[in-house]
Amino acid sequence: MTRRQYPNPPIEEAVCEFRFAPGPAWNLTIPGLFYEKIKDFYTGEPQQQTLIATEFQVSSQPTNPELTVRQGWTKLLFPSANAKKLVGVGPDVVSVHVLRPYEGWDEFRQRIDQAFDVYLDVAKPVGVMRIALRYINRIAIPSNQEIELSDYFTIYPQLPKDGVPTTMSAFLTRTELIYKDIPIRLVLNLSDAVSPPGQAAIVLDLEISQEWVEKPLPLQEALSTLYELRQREGQAFENLITERTRELFYVK
Repeated sequence: MTRRQYPNPPIEEAVCEFRFAPGPAWNLTIPGLFYEKIKDFYTGEPQQQTLIATEFQVSSQPTNPELTVRQGWTKLLFPSANAKKLVGVGPDVVSVHVLRPYEGWDEFRQRIDQAFDVYLDVAKPVGVMRIALRYINRIAIPSNQEIELSDYFTIYPQLPKDGVPTTMSAFLTRTELIYKDIPIRLVLNLSDAVSPPGQAAIVLDLEISQEWVEKPLPLQEALSTLYELRQREGQAFENLITERTRELFYVK
């Protein structure tokens, strides 16, 4: 089952990211060259995003582990006029984003194809090291009472019947899975979210990705691989929700 097309999809943000095996050395002219080719559509004010990397190190004395925080690389984000659609570019990485309202896969795919082709033209990478597709779904459930998660999801926190309180005030679950046929990783995060009175909000965050560490994926195979990831993400989403949840996506 692929992800269905809903009149009111719950997608808060969708992100597609490619990480590349570098060709020529990265230089500061590449973002400018990239922007020149996309500026007719992404007319908003460019933004800068600095990624922070953390490393957990265990020394010879395991009782004194160290958490090291260091500044990572910088990505430039080029938004559309309404800031709902963005493309990001940085050293050996390009990403395409869309915020609610989700534009639909066909339009999202066209922007992914464009960003991918432009990056290849200006940066000349030699292959792909990682492809990731992420959908952050915020599902609003009308309710003035405590809801039963099992009515809406097939995965949810489960507690013993005795010895612990039965009313959940907040929750966060994370599951990482690997497919058997292809080394594709699926990460599921399910959590509660702040919501207005009379409503419960649940975030179902799915990221599906594949990496090539020893030998980069040929560039000409990248987009077909992305489409395979998209099919599996859609199947996972539909299998994680119930018909009662789907009914919410038909309400405008």
